[in-house]
Amino acid sequence: MMKRMTFLISCFAAALYFLLFSLSDSVAQPTEPDPLELQQQCISCCEDKKAACFNINPDRRLCEALFQNCLVTCKSEGETSSEWSECWPESE
Repeated sequence: MMKRMTFLISCFAAALYFLLFSLSDSVAQPTEPDPLELQQQCISCCEDKKAACFNINPDRRLCEALFQNCLVTCKSEGETSSEWSECWPESE
């Protein structure tokens, strides 16, 4: 009976050890960011820059053009460049 109890405890400990370390490995691996979320963050950044542009520049047409170019950068996921390219998180 004692050998069986020791065996069961050993198996339980081994299973718990395996479970803990297999979960910690999967949690530690970085996941790919959601492209839609990145695009929404980029658009929000463009909107913030447009508001700032309106505050410092009297030419609203220029600010609107910069904003539209920024949106194109967001929608192309950083493939096209614009003056506000830093809004796309992965642009160089």
